[in-house]
Amino acid sequence: IVYIPLKQISVLHKDILNENIERDDLIFNQLPENLSYKFIIVDYRESPVSLVNTLEGKGFLVGIDEGGNQRRRFDYLIDILPSKGYPVKANYSSVGLMNLPERRVYQNNVKFKKILVSFGGEDYSLLSKNLLDFFKINGYFNTSELTVVGKNSFDRSVYNNSISFIDSIDNLKSIIYEFDLVFTSFGFTAFESLAAGVPFLLLNPSFYHYQLSKECKFVEIGVAKPVKSKLERFLQKGEEFGILQKKYIPETYTNLGDFILALKNFEKVCPACHCKGSPDNIIYRFRNRNFYKCQECGIIYQVYFKQIKNSYRKDYFFDDYKNQYGRTYLEDFKNIQQLAVPRLKIISKSKSLKKLKKQSRSDLELLDVGCAYGPFLIEAKNIGFKPTGVEIISDAVKYVRSKFGFSIYSGSFENIDSEKKYDTITMWYVIEHFADLKLVLTKVNMQLNLGGIFAFATPNSAGISALRHKNSFFKNSPVDHITVWNPKISNKILNRFGFKIRKIRITGHHPERFASNPLFKTKLGYSLFIIISKIFGLGDTFEIYAEKMKEFND
Repeated sequence: IVYIPLKQISVLHKDILNENIERDDLIFNQLPENLSYKFIIVDYRESPVSLVNTLEGKGFLVGIDEGGNQRRRFDYLIDILPSKGYPVKANYSSVGLMNLPERRVYQNNVKFKKILVSFGGEDYSLLSKNLLDFFKINGYFNTSELTVVGKNSFDRSVYNNSISFIDSIDNLKSIIYEFDLVFTSFGFTAFESLAAGVPFLLLNPSFYHYQLSKECKFVEIGVAKPVKSKLERFLQKGEEFGILQKKYIPETYTNLGDFILALKNFEKVCPACHCKGSPDNIIYRFRNRNFYKCQECGIIYQVYFKQIKNSYRKDYFFDDYKNQYGRTYLEDFKNIQQLAVPRLKIISKSKSLKKLKKQSRSDLELLDVGCAYGPFLIEAKNIGFKPTGVEIISDAVKYVRSKFGFSIYSGSFENIDSEKKYDTITMWYVIEHFADLKLVLTKVNMQLNLGGIFAFATPNSAGISALRHKNSFFKNSPVDHITVWNPKISNKILNRFGFKIRKIRITGHHPERFASNPLFKTKLGYSLFIIISKIFGLGDTFEIYAEKMKEFND
């Protein structure tokens, strides 16, 4: 177990060879209390509960090839070896993280003069003993050809003294090409043999390892004890078992240490309520990010492990927009302006706004956060609002000021220094981008008059796309969408900040995403599923219209 703290590296080791010690009862107390750890890297086949209990909360916990019941408790999971049936998917899986040996040229009909037997450092299952007993009984191989690696706990003296027993080899992969045949179990040595082009046979400690061997199409000769017919079949046919499995050997390799140290930006804090997340809250894992579900407020948020490039630039509304929608933002301007009509109709019908209108006897103040090039501002002015915009892209700010003459703040909403109060604040597909949602919702409350309307639109994690293909939905979720909303959790979050939802409008209905069915190609079928989507609220986006009921004091 290697710990990499911020300013030093320390190594913790606990000897668990004593069979009288239950692994879960071990107490790991060597970890200094006064150190701050950036990473804690655990490389166990099955991590003891006591170890994970000790380490949890002391740093970013990385599990390598973790196969135990504690797998879900790791912040980041790396499976170097192929795995099968784990209930918790790894963030990243690749044998390319091994430092594999150079490949030798494989020769057909090679004679097995030098044979390596290696079942790991400890060989708890006594696979080396079982294999040597099998050789001894059946007369396979000349003992002078055998090299056995490992701290074997059996009596070596019962075997021919011409067998070479070695407790350990510092760098086995560097000499593996010197052998003609390798006996091992499913694991690193098998893939090192494969990369080196050395024939290998697998004697596995469990049925699970047998399943992995079959999945990789590696030739195995039994579980726990060798099966004579399987070995003879290989010896008679001289199969190239495993040598042909090139798909498991990548063209390029990544240094494991460099890979881990490149992970960044992993503060696990809910953007909405600032509760600290734990691995128990992880609902989806991907190479560069985790999605957490906050146990306090219920919102889903992502933690990104790579530096996110700033996507908010001029191209965001031009080349990027065109790649997604087939035209630039300005070319789509009239269409976007039309989308504002039903939104403003809902806002203007609000009883509380009508009351504010009577009180002020002037145009109601509206602030559109993320106003882009101003289509919503125009429509808001057309129906009697006094609109102001907020936009982070300077080119759009200049355009709105020069072309339409609207008042507009340049920058991000959180950083705007203004004590002005508004009657309506809107955010159309903006709210999911904020890293500190609590700060934003607090600011919305502060800048909104009592009885004012807060309206926003955002993707729906309870829509048809997420329900049918949840893994793909989150995998394809943009990296700058920090939070993922759905209508059910919205009320709880907004209530916390002094708002009450007055209306939820489900939008983004896509019948073609229900299933691949010829019925969708007919006008009647399409219309039918539009109705179904609306009845059950299965649109991929939704809009919230909430009234400010009280001042929010954190």
